[in-house]
Amino acid sequence: MSNTFPEKLRRLCAHYRSVSEVCRMLGLNRQQFDRYLTGQVRPSQHNLQRIATGFGVDINELIDPAREIRPPARLKEASGRDRMNSLIDRAFPGDLKRLRTMLGYYHTHFLIPSDRDEVTRSLVYLYEREGRVCSKTIERTGPHEEVQEILKYEGMATFLGNCIFLLEFEILSADTIVESILYPSYRKSLDILTGLTFGMTSQVYRQPFASPIAWKYLGRSVEVKEQLEACGSYNRNDVRIDPRIRKYLNAAGLSGTLSLGPM
Repeated sequence: MSNTFPEKLRRLCAHYRSVSEVCRMLGLNRQQFDRYLTGQVRPSQHNLQRIATGFGVDINELIDPAREIRPPARLKEASGRDRMNSLIDRAFPGDLKRLRTMLGYYHTHFLIPSDRDEVTRSLVYLYEREGRVCSKTIERTGPHEEVQEILKYEGMATFLGNCIFLLEFEILSADTIVESILYPSYRKSLDILTGLTFGMTSQVYRQPFASPIAWKYLGRSVEVKEQLEACGSYNRNDVRIDPRIRKYLNAAGLSGTLSLGPM
């Protein structure tokens, strides 16, 4: 068998959510399959046929170095919905090992587009469920709003290309999707994450905006009620905000937040 087999096998596995999912699909032992992936062991003819059948490819595509391996047949034949689910599975959670080190509670801080001196602090919780990293966020609208609101978001996080991507859906009004892109902390202990957030204002015209954002790590377990009471609107120079976050927001927000209104 050619030494291209492990590479072809890894390319086939990349179309699935995890190697464990592939092993369940093929009915093969995970430890044994890992040896196939690294080239330490060559599968028997019986297992080779099982792999080819499971992926829906020709066995010669696997063992002939001159032949290119096709995508798994199940992906080619999948419906539009299945294809989209497959793409989501590939994107989320990304590097789960890295994300697991970041699970827990955070206070998030971002600038308000309608008032550049105002910072909103929210509470977000990252947790793992069924092999994905999920989020729950609670946000309070600022004092400039005529009606005070509590916004609740749920979403998923992924670690791709050395960045954290968080996509959330507002579950009460069900009319907003928010995305945040964060750089991981390179300190030995988790501390502060910074990046950008993209969302919609809660004003009448619902303007899209982008703002610098900073997350401050609180821990794996906290008094949720106490941390929620600390959420709300602050002046960007308020001493109750971590000085490193104030410095970051003041520097990143010099040009203001981007907010586009209707034409």
